[in-house]
Amino acid sequence: MSEENKNTEEKTAENIPAGGTAIPGLETAEPVQPQTTNPKLQTEQEMEVHKHPHHVTHKKKWGEYLLEFLMLFLAVFLGFLAENIREHVVEQDRAKEFSRSLMLDLQDDTTAINRQGRSARLYISVADSLLKINTMLLEGRNAAEFSFYTRFTYWTVPISWNRNTFEQIKNTGGLRYFKNDKLLRKLLQYDAVVNDITSEAEANKVRGNMLLTQVSSIIEPGLHHELSKHFLASLDTMSVETKESFFSFKSTSLENKREKINELLNMVVIQQRNLRFAMNGNWEKARVLANELINDLKKEYHLE
Repeated sequence: MSEENKNTEEKTAENIPAGGTAIPGLETAEPVQPQTTNPKLQTEQEMEVHKHPHHVTHKKKWGEYLLEFLMLFLAVFLGFLAENIREHVVEQDRAKEFSRSLMLDLQDDTTAINRQGRSARLYISVADSLLKINTMLLEGRNAAEFSFYTRFTYWTVPISWNRNTFEQIKNTGGLRYFKNDKLLRKLLQYDAVVNDITSEAEANKVRGNMLLTQVSSIIEPGLHHELSKHFLASLDTMSVETKESFFSFKSTSLENKREKINELLNMVVIQQRNLRFAMNGNWEKARVLANELINDLKKEYHLE
């Protein structure tokens, strides 16, 4: 047996387990040594891998700070300016909306003032007729005619103001929308005049209730009932035939009621005087102011 074959057999015999058969292909290998690592070295290596590069801090010049400040200031200022412009536009639109509604209310007011003036002139005429008839013997036709005019003496219908828009403006703080000081002062002046007229109307109402009591004690109930179908505002349009039917009413003598008639006439004179004063005073002032406000609002807010 050669040396080479001998060596091969020796190796094969080494791979045969005791009492067994050799496993083909199984070769001996060098024993594997366990790997040993140094934790300190590994940590240092990881730190080297994750070490951040050094950045050089750039120091800003004062001009750059100034530029940043100016840009920030400009941005804030432009935002503030834009908001002011937006609020101004909103307020202008709101003022225009209020003004258009106010104009309609003021037009209603002027119509109401004119209507009230017409009724007041009729009342003054009624009072003059009563004072004239009172100088005559209050019997027959004179008594009937006196009773006819007496029916209208307790008229105390107030002016029907349209205050809806102005009250809404006041309650919602909308007066700030009116930037024209002259227009605003005139609007407040108009409100004050209307309040004065309204207060006087309450006093007239009290006197009117007193007159109603006096009229009820003088005029005959049947005639009063028929006359109650007519109102002071339609007195000047009443037909001659209708008036004649009342003047022909067979009324009893009123001579025995002179004391009550004098009390009634004194109160009528007070009402007549107050109406004359109001017509030439606050009513006229309110009418003029209302027309001026209508024109001012049209001009200020370009309304039609």
